[in-house]
Amino acid sequence: MNSNSLNQKGISLYYQVETYIRTKIESGEWDSGQKLPTETELCKYFGVSRTTVRQAVNSMVEGGLLVRRQGSGTYVTQPAYARNRLSTQPSDSVCRYIYMPILQDDMARSYQNLLLTHISHILMLCEQNLISHEDGKKLLNFILPLRNMHPQVIGSNPLNEDYCLNFEQYLISHLGIELAGKIYIARSRNDMTPTVIRMSIRDSLLIIYDRLIVLVRRLLILAEENQEYIITGYTHSMPAQPITLDHYFLAVTEALIRDLERLLSAYRTLNLSPLGACAMAGTSFPINRKYTAQLLGFDGIITNTLDAVAARDYLLELSADFSTLGSTLARFSQDLYLWSTAEFDYVSFSDSFSCCSSIMPQKKNALSIEHIKSKSSHLTSAYLDIIMCLKGTGYEHCRDLFECMPPFWNAVEQLTGMLELTIGTLRDITFHHERMEHMADINNSVLTDIADFLVQKDHISFRTAHNIIASTVKEKEGVGQITLSQLNTISKNHMGHPTSLTEAEWASLQSARISVKNKKSEGSPAPNHCRKMLLSLRMAADRSSEQLNKITNSLQLAEQFRNEQTAALID
Repeated sequence: MNSNSLNQKGISLYYQVETYIRTKIESGEWDSGQKLPTETELCKYFGVSRTTVRQAVNSMVEGGLLVRRQGSGTYVTQPAYARNRLSTQPSDSVCRYIYMPILQDDMARSYQNLLLTHISHILMLCEQNLISHEDGKKLLNFILPLRNMHPQVIGSNPLNEDYCLNFEQYLISHLGIELAGKIYIARSRNDMTPTVIRMSIRDSLLIIYDRLIVLVRRLLILAEENQEYIITGYTHSMPAQPITLDHYFLAVTEALIRDLERLLSAYRTLNLSPLGACAMAGTSFPINRKYTAQLLGFDGIITNTLDAVAARDYLLELSADFSTLGSTLARFSQDLYLWSTAEFDYVSFSDSFSCCSSIMPQKKNALSIEHIKSKSSHLTSAYLDIIMCLKGTGYEHCRDLFECMPPFWNAVEQLTGMLELTIGTLRDITFHHERMEHMADINNSVLTDIADFLVQKDHISFRTAHNIIASTVKEKEGVGQITLSQLNTISKNHMGHPTSLTEAEWASLQSARISVKNKKSEGSPAPNHCRKMLLSLRMAADRSSEQLNKITNSLQLAEQFRNEQTAALID
């Protein structure tokens, strides 16, 4: 190498070195597989430090243009077969900010589903006699062992753009372009990618379904364990009326059952196969789309081929359901959060889900509850991110659709975390029942029941009874319960005579427990109604669990069918 002085003002030296190397590669002067000069030679040639050379080379290795081989050196990588239309490799910024993040995401989530999709496509090609059974057998014998290998075996070179093309590059380099290339009959990244995405989302949903059912059952256990324990019910965060702790848990459970049913309903939209739509207009090859859908555990196909590659409404449906579920969990957590304060002192959490202060020795903070509340914000943000990604796109396949996935996968992780944290927190939680009932007895939350009693005994309108009691509370000095004497004084001002309440009746009406017991309407906190709701919600949880079992069994049958078809071809 001759000496080359870098003298472009205002441009970093490492970037000038990188530009020089890239020019050599893209001009063809440095061919694929060629070994680069040593680090010492590059330093001498450019007249720069080792740090500058390393920064340039590291950047190009990260971008996939170069590859290091331990103990051998640095080499120019093989250009992607699918980029023959283009004269230059993707830029470092494209690799770093577009291709590499998507690749890493796919490696983490989609490896197995990518292999299964290829396996199913090969089986279909053989079934339709589009490739020979001998070629199909060779392809399957190569791909099947990959299922037991690490995703990195395929490689993750961003020059190949995505995981599909990295896999194509891997197959061609090992099997040759004639054999490996036959897999790509009647398929495209445009239908392969949404197929793999739907399968990967399906995997994540099964976990979310399971965790949500576990949480529902835990709440039902808490409801059963805390029957008839009195607690104040609140409106506007102010004492409203006495209820029971099981009544509260049943309310939250009912909301979670609705969230679960929404998510289970969304599965029907998700679990349809785009495979076979190809680029967007189908194919002239006589393929069997329903066969591959059956092999992959889909309930059917998305019939219109354009819709198959363009549709992302399932992301909106699921992310909206995630946000709704997150809201339920956050509101539940907010109640527990307030109840754990010293002023309420209704509950306490285990040390394993708490943290303490680095300076204030008395502090025990509700760690998990705070994070459950705040994580719900990510779920709403994900929905907004996805809908804004789709806004303004034509109904077609385009790169905008890829930007929908990072917020969606983040929502999946955040929601899974929220469910796990909630389940864990509720496994070891202590309720201070005496404190709860004591507060319900002294905070005037029974006054609505007193108004109801006056309506029935003195035959006055509810609004008159309401006004008498409201005026009594207003005129009373200081805190604490109102007295019958105070009530009768105000009653004389309103009606010209006192109420007919006796001291015994008045004393009885002060009890929060009696207030709950006297409730007669369906769905109230009275013990008989709570027992009825508990049974109903158990049945609802069983139905959802049965629906999840059907989904799981369906996928297991698809796996069994795929294995049988694979074995038949290989054997």
